[in-house]
Amino acid sequence: MRNAIVAVSLVILSTSAMAQKTRLGIKSGLNITDVTTNDKAENEAIGPRSAFHLGLVADIALNDKLAFQPQLNYSGRGAQEDHMDHKDLFKFNSLEIPLNFVYKAAGNGHGGFFAGAGPNIGYNFNGKLEATDDPTENTDFEFGSDAGQIRRMDLGLNFLAGYELKNGIFVSANYTRGLSNWLNADEKWRNNVFAVSVGYFFKGKTKK
Repeated sequence: MRNAIVAVSLVILSTSAMAQKTRLGIKSGLNITDVTTNDKAENEAIGPRSAFHLGLVADIALNDKLAFQPQLNYSGRGAQEDHMDHKDLFKFNSLEIPLNFVYKAAGNGHGGFFAGAGPNIGYNFNGKLEATDDPTENTDFEFGSDAGQIRRMDLGLNFLAGYELKNGIFVSANYTRGLSNWLNADEKWRNNVFAVSVGYFFKGKTKK
């Protein structure tokens, strides 16, 4: 994870040096997270759960209409499983680093509609199974590379669209499709996230 963060930092710094204008912002919103597996019965039983995210976002103008937007988000992920008489919640607290390239219809610094895509690096801090019918069955997940454990790092592909006002306030929606398996097992577990966010970009300084 340390190597991934260093690599992301180098990309951000090198891109900033070439950028015409850089802004920093904050964002927060709602996650609807779900899981896809290669087990048909499991797929039918598993459904989405809601969580929240909070993060930082940079907006680095590359030209008049294209920007690079790396983010650093603290995010809730997971799913819920329906057992007919009760539901179990799979809860994860994660760090997400989306690296989006964004096209702005009105141009950088003019507000308006925007859309983009890019890779997403995820890291699971912790997680637990929460049994809604019997709290004594609550279990903390084990993370690692051994059989049955959950991998901390995962990769995904992110898509987003939104609208920014000229004063820096923006709303956006994004979908992150999980690409890597979370489980050290034959069963596949890929976490997908749909999120809606509200944020604000602080006024940036134009580079000379």
